[in-house]
Amino acid sequence: PEAIFPRCQNFELDGQLLSMDHILIVELQQEYERLSRDGFRVLAIASKDVEPKANVDGSRTLYTKADEHDLILNGYVAFLDPPKDTAAAAIAALEQHGVRVKVVTGDNDLVARKICKEVGLPTAEVLLGSDIERMSDDELAAATETATLFARVSPAHKQRIIQALQSRRHTVGFMGDGINDAPALRTADVGISVDTAVDIAKESADMILL
Repeated sequence: PEAIFPRCQNFELDGQLLSMDHILIVELQQEYERLSRDGFRVLAIASKDVEPKANVDGSRTLYTKADEHDLILNGYVAFLDPPKDTAAAAIAALEQHGVRVKVVTGDNDLVARKICKEVGLPTAEVLLGSDIERMSDDELAAATETATLFARVSPAHKQRIIQALQSRRHTVGFMGDGINDAPALRTADVGISVDTAVDIAKESADMILL
């Protein structure tokens, strides 16, 4: 939603189009935050009517990012992806064996905090991708020692976080199942994926859990 909102000129409510500076936009933002705090991943859906473009020089891509403006915000789609019942016990067992668990996710921090709370991970110190962008390698290395949750991070951020931990002489295992996880899986001392992961994640991993 935070990426879609700035590209919208109006939002749709009960069949009416209202300006994005309308007072009700605050309620829409609050609804997004409420859903996130309840553990839902939220996508904003926006649209606009455009004139068909002619294909030039055989190009397959007729529309570009430049067309993504003056959109109409149509609403949200919310997904609930709760942790497995065994997650909290598994994390506790790992920590008893000297393995510190950290969450590195592209989700927003509200969703991630909710999930961490459910599995017993503290979130007193949270780093966002925007924080990481401003940090030097040394600053990030120091911050990774205490931070447990890294949210709204990009694939490059995930890779930097792992390298920062490695610079502090930690052996790092990373578990991921998506396209965005491939760089981190390659960088980690042990890349771990699952049999339902996308192909590039499995190809990048050292170990696949069945």
